Amino acid sequence: MTTTVRIIVLVLAIPTTLVCGLRLYLRKTVLNSWGLDDWMVMVALIMANGFSALAYTITYYGLGKKTKDVSDADLLVWWKIYYAALCSYLLVAASVKTSLTVFIMRLFPTRSISIAGRCILGFLAAFTLAGTLALAFQCRPVRAGFDKTILDAKCYSVDTSFAILMAQGVIMFVMDLTILTLPIRRVWQLQMPLGRRVLVLGLFCLGFTACIAALVRFSTLTYARDETDYTYTAANSLIWMELEFNLGLMSGSLSSLRKLIKLRSPFGSRQTSSFTGSRPNNVELGRYKGWGRGISKKTEINRVFEIVDSSQEHIAPIYGQGELCTTTNAFSNGKLSC
Repeated sequence: MTTTVRIIVLVLAIPTTLVCGLRLYLRKTVLNSWGLDDWMVMVALIMANGFSALAYTITYYGLGKKTKDVSDADLLVWWKIYYAALCSYLLVAASVKTSLTVFIMRLFPTRSISIAGRCILGFLAAFTLAGTLALAFQCRPVRAGFDKTILDAKCYSVDTSFAILMAQGVIMFVMDLTILTLPIRRVWQLQMPLGRRVLVLGLFCLGFTACIAALVRFSTLTYARDETDYTYTAANSLIWMELEFNLGLMSGSLSSLRKLIKLRSPFGSRQTSSFTGSRPNNVELGRYKGWGRGISKKTEINRVFEIVDSSQEHIAPIYGQGELCTTTNAFSNGKLSC
């Protein structure tokens, strides 16, 4: 099991770092459109890689082995790393979910998504703080949480610890579903062929696989009740945590790679890059009164799809006459020209 954990950690951490790194490179140097969601991805990537480092390191101190086969010296270190990983779970999970939420808010700057996104961010901040403190101060004195040589400490019972971990897992799973369902209705209302709408929705499907990882992790939390072989049973839970973090991060960054491949292809055109790079940011289309009069059909659906799929810029569905318009063109004479 020890070798399995190491391989899985590396197989997940390396591609996630590459995907997110390429996304940040594209946003900063190619599209010149760095935003708050990119900062959040950077923070989440650092925290996820930090957690992966903890997961990889703890395998050298007994994780994946039978507890009876782990030396007392290694167990002392194991408990310290385990305590750090336990207290950092909500912080890493919240950073990943925050990056996804801010990304969706930027991609679809409508009033409803903005309100929902801010509510999600507020709840994540409050819940993460409360949940982390509950785990950090599970013992009196606090040091007893990772120093098992303190015999007169007062700590949570195994049932209480299990209940806390299960409650946190369930709430985070619900938050995953809430975040990933935010853009579904907006994407489905885009004026583009059905196949392309399905493909755009497919970009978010990796996020649902992260939800599945979080769901499966529930069954592994029984390690919190295991007082005899915890170094072995905790390994499964850690693997699913790694899947949850890394798949969640990649789900918000993979859409950029298609654009990067196009820009570097000898058969591609760089027109789309200048098109997206020259547009103004942070324009909320939903507030413009000219929508009711309809717009021209000069903007191609393909261009819209490339923006949804690749550059992650603002888009908005039109209910009525005309096609879908992007915010690339300027407002002129009180009308929006596409």
